[in-house]
Amino acid sequence: MAMDLLLLSILAFFGRGNIGTTAFPLLKVPVGPRACAMGETYTGLVDDVNSLFWNPAGLGHLSNIQFGFSHHEWFAQTRDENLGASFPLGPGCLGIGAVYSATEGIEIWNPENNQTEETSIRCGYAALGYGIGITPKILCGLSVKGLYDQLTENAGTGACADIGLLYKPIRQLGIGLTGQNLGLGMHYGSEKFPLPIMVKLGLSYTQSRFCLLFDANAPRDNIPNFHLGGEYLLNRFVTLRSGLRFGPQDWRSLSWPSIFTAGCGFHYDRFILDYALVPYGPLGMTHRIAVRMSLHPTFLGRVRLHAIEFKTNQPLQARFKLEGTQQGNSSTDENGTFALEGIEPGWLKVTADADGYNPATESILVEPRTTRNLKFILHKSGTGSLWGAVYDAATRRTLSAQVDYDGPVQGSLETDKIEGSFILRKLPAGNYDITITPLDSLFQKQSTTITIEPGKLTSQIFMLERALHEIATDSLLQDTLRTKTVPDEHPRKNKNQ
Repeated sequence: MAMDLLLLSILAFFGRGNIGTTAFPLLKVPVGPRACAMGETYTGLVDDVNSLFWNPAGLGHLSNIQFGFSHHEWFAQTRDENLGASFPLGPGCLGIGAVYSATEGIEIWNPENNQTEETSIRCGYAALGYGIGITPKILCGLSVKGLYDQLTENAGTGACADIGLLYKPIRQLGIGLTGQNLGLGMHYGSEKFPLPIMVKLGLSYTQSRFCLLFDANAPRDNIPNFHLGGEYLLNRFVTLRSGLRFGPQDWRSLSWPSIFTAGCGFHYDRFILDYALVPYGPLGMTHRIAVRMSLHPTFLGRVRLHAIEFKTNQPLQARFKLEGTQQGNSSTDENGTFALEGIEPGWLKVTADADGYNPATESILVEPRTTRNLKFILHKSGTGSLWGAVYDAATRRTLSAQVDYDGPVQGSLETDKIEGSFILRKLPAGNYDITITPLDSLFQKQSTTITIEPGKLTSQIFMLERALHEIATDSLLQDTLRTKTVPDEHPRKNKNQ
């Protein structure tokens, strides 16, 4: 309901029907044959390099470098060219693009109604945008555009901005909202003309092989219009596209076939070739063709390594050996820190080493466009000893058990059968996971972590509890014995009494 009210408010404010009251019509021309083939719908999908021109929030979920070039063949010797690129940068993605349009063969007539010469007009704009994910479901973006218009006698300049939001409540559904061409106007000498400001609301629904889209547009200088479209992945090489446009052109005057759009995409490895056919009734057909390319690797991550000393918890200068997604050696700065930039996703194995300390090895999963932290706690090198004894927690009698230890070295042994004790000598200093498994199944095993320091004997007493089923059995036995031995408080009276 809230979205419906918002849309109605936007339509009421922008859809005033002031046709032809704005300058720089190139801003109204949709960019890219993929979106044009789908009925000029794309606001709620925006998943490629052309997101910059439709809804800059879509840049926020582009995780690879993309390039795109498109050519638009109009009628009346008018041609448009478009260049675009996207680059992951920081937590988001940067988009760069430009659109250029030229019309040749414009006749100039003098006051006597005689043609004197032919000329051409040219216009274009450059765009720079950035998109970022605020949460896993909400993305936002901003782009700025510089405008230039070369007419037959004078030229105009201007600037404007696009802002956009993209909300994905579930993976299959996308809801996009964008305000386009937000600026003060286009300047031609001393005169200023307003820009074609527009608000768009887009919906997309995607399944594994098809995508359905809907766009509602509210232009400042025209009536609201609606668009439908979709694409179907025929196989891994071919995508088919089609759509319906109910504006902004008057399709009733252009004839009903001008409603329909169609196109296709051809995929091969990192390259995509897109084509769109968009009719304009008696004015003629327009054709759009584009090439898009993605560069690999598509995902990069970042890892920060920290080394500290065990006892003092102070930074420690250390050396690192890298294995897995990145190979090589490195070392920390004086603050015990080292940053790894541009790491491919996957498991990274790191071994930290410092003079006078035992080495430590850890593994970490590198994720795309994410900074992960890996801390190493290094123990001074040397050996120590561990003495321990195992007792029944209830009776304090000694128990026989198996002792497993795992740390810088690992192994196992059994306690002394009479004293229930054990001793481990010449253990490399460090942390050890100790597991005590009693040989008598009536008791529970116990685990703990113990730190062995160089040149020291560490002592540890292990008090084992009885197993739960054994405690329950003892309790039942005691209740039974108590019932049999406790005398009746109200003995029956002698029948003779």
